[in-house]
Amino acid sequence: MMPGKKFLVLLSILAVHAPMMDRACAGEASFADMVRHADRSRGHDLADGMCSDCHTFDRGGGAMIGPNLYAVQGRPVASAPDFNFSPALRAHRPQVWTIDTLSTWLKNPAAFAPGTRMAFDGLTNDRDRADIVVYLASLSDGKE
Repeated sequence: MMPGKKFLVLLSILAVHAPMMDRACAGEASFADMVRHADRSRGHDLADGMCSDCHTFDRGGGAMIGPNLYAVQGRPVASAPDFNFSPALRAHRPQVWTIDTLSTWLKNPAAFAPGTRMAFDGLTNDRDRADIVVYLASLSDGKE
C-alpha cells in the first residue's frame, strides 16, 4: 500500500473511533470535573434541605436517624462513633469515604449497600451530587 493510502486509512479509522474515545474520556472525567467546579454553598443548601432531617453536620454533633457527617470524607465507611450501622454498610468498612465512594453512595445507596437502612432513593443529578460532596469535604478542621 502506498504511503498516502496508509495515511487515508488511518485518518478514516480515527474519524470513526475518535468520537467514541472522546465520549469515553469525557464520561470518566465528567464527575471529577464537576467536583473541581462544584459550589460548596449550594452543596450546603442541598444537604440542609435533603439530609438534615436525619444527619447532623457539625463537629461533635450527635447521631440522629443517621450518623453525624462532620469529617466523613477520608474516614472508613461505617465508622462514625455512636451509630449502629446496618450489616450492609458495615460490609464496606474496608473502604474509605472518598469523592468516588460518596458519589456512588449518594447516587444509589441501595445499589452501593444492598440491605442498607438508609431510606433515601438516591441523587442521580451529577451536579447536585458534586456540590454535596464538595460541601461534605469542607466539613473538617484539618485534623481528622
